[in-house]
Formats: sequence, structure tokens, C-alpha cells
Amino acid sequence: MVSFKKLKIIAVLSAFIFTGIAAVKQPVNDTFKNLQVLPKNITADSLDKVMTGFNLSLGVECNNCHVFNKELYRMVFDKDDKPEKEIARNMMRMTIDINNNYFQFNETVTVVQVQAVNCYTCHKGKQIPDKEKKVEINTPFMFKNN
Repeated sequence: MVSFKKLKIIAVLSAFIFTGIAAVKQPVNDTFKNLQVLPKNITADSLDKVMTGFNLSLGVECNNCHVFNKELYRMVFDKDDKPEKEIARNMMRMTIDINNNYFQFNETVTVVQVQAVNCYTCHKGKQIPDKEKKVEINTPFMFKNN
């Protein structure tokens, strides 16, 4: 079972990564091709941190989304041959949308101060998240239809 401390660490690291990418204007990087959700001017270091966040949050390796070229004996990152890559892009769009619509970030409130949604929120280190069991909680704030 993953400890609450590990969950907090991964959430904070993810928040730092996404905040850093969004907040820092960096020189355009022509090295990376086929970036559709991440910024086109992302640095190699920031991209590595984002990908490492996916590895930890989903418990997967690079070859889950990226293609390995046997002839060149290396990963080919710009190919879209695996459906998992498009699924990852859609999940990134979803979390960005949730965070933009339901959390307020500005100069005084940062993503670090708010428990924003990231991959680990649902996946908790697993490629396919567990289905949550509905738990009935009896509190004075739970209203029943009459």
C-alpha cells in the first residue's frame, strides 16, 4: 500500500513540474518533434521531469507509449504508432482542463498550495486505475431524496 507521504511527495513534484513548465519562458527547442500538448519550447530537463512523473504515477516505462526501433536500437519518441500515446495526451488535456476550471491559480496562490489533479490522483502508480468502491458515509450533510 502506498503511504500518504509518498502520495504527497509525488503530488508536490508533479505540481512543481507543471508550474515550472508554465511559468518559465525558455528558448524554443527545435529538437523535440510532435509535441501536441506540452509546450513546444520545453527544455530537455523539463521534458525528462514530466516523463519521469508519468513513469512514477502510472508505473510504466517509456516503451508503454513510445516505439523502440530495433534497427537503430533506440526509442523513437516522435512516432504515434501506439494508441497509449494518444490516450496519454487526452489524459493530459483532461487534467489541464480540470485544473483550469476548478482550481484558481494566480500570483498569490500557486499549484503547490492547492491539491490539484495529476496522474497520480487516480492512477496511484498503476497503469489502469482501480475502480473506487462507493462508500456510504452517514453525516449530517448527506441529504436523502424523500
